[in-house]
Amino acid sequence: MPNEKEKEALLKNKKQKSVRFVGSEYVLPFCPHELYTEYSVKYTIEKEGEKKTLRQYYKLTRLQPQTNQTDYHFIQINKISPLLIDEKVAQKEIYQMAQLLDQLVFPLRIVVNSRGKWVDLNSYYKIKARWEERKEKIKEAYQGKFYDNITENIESIMQDDDVLLKYVSGNWFLRAYFNGIHEKYTSELETNKSLYFPFLADAEDQKFLITQKVSPCLNDLNLIEVTQKGTLENQCINGSYDAAYFLNPNNYSIEHFVVECDFINMNEKIKIEVKNLNPQKIFVPTGVSLLVQD
Repeated sequence: MPNEKEKEALLKNKKQKSVRFVGSEYVLPFCPHELYTEYSVKYTIEKEGEKKTLRQYYKLTRLQPQTNQTDYHFIQINKISPLLIDEKVAQKEIYQMAQLLDQLVFPLRIVVNSRGKWVDLNSYYKIKARWEERKEKIKEAYQGKFYDNITENIESIMQDDDVLLKYVSGNWFLRAYFNGIHEKYTSELETNKSLYFPFLADAEDQKFLITQKVSPCLNDLNLIEVTQKGTLENQCINGSYDAAYFLNPNNYSIEHFVVECDFINMNEKIKIEVKNLNPQKIFVPTGVSLLVQD
């Protein structure tokens, strides 16, 4: 957050700066060419009055393509911390199994289109090769029923590319990060669309009808604000989707965002809070530089 002097400078230069779009089509561009960023990701899961938090740290890197093209990008995702549950390292067997799966899946390479939308995996064969290479070591480390459960679970996921993609695309952070906020807007700086989001690992993605808006001016911290609000399209479940993204106006990268997914009649809520661990300076015309950080 800005210190007192920076706050005073902001108040003196209160005139809000307009968000810069590309061309006459009001495009909020996706510019990942220098993406090398670490994020803190916190999940808060509320169910029937009980609350649990999960935290993980990720690093996102844009890989240099072998051909000169701009239609898509290759992004590598690394998990750079153990899973924390209520701020403690996960110990339960079910989470240990999830950790083993993550060690096979990550580092993960995905394909992202020119608007920042995740469209495919780029590491099927690498993931499957890791499993074949590490199978015996896992067998040595784990015995009995636990090993049998691990093997059965992993084999079922690795059997088919579509099944593997479904498993990986259940990651809430990646789906929220690469969900297409960098796109063309109307002259009113909004767009209506369907948004699909994973709820349960073994269930189909839930479909929300949302309105996505860009604030015409930078906020008080000189960040671009993008919001998504909508309702669940499901006759059996009453639900809502509410998200707010904050982008660096110099390169349109995501500094932080919050997503809340509320399944009302199921009495369950998911909250995703993401913060950039490598704060970037924001240069504004007044000459004031703001450092975005916790």
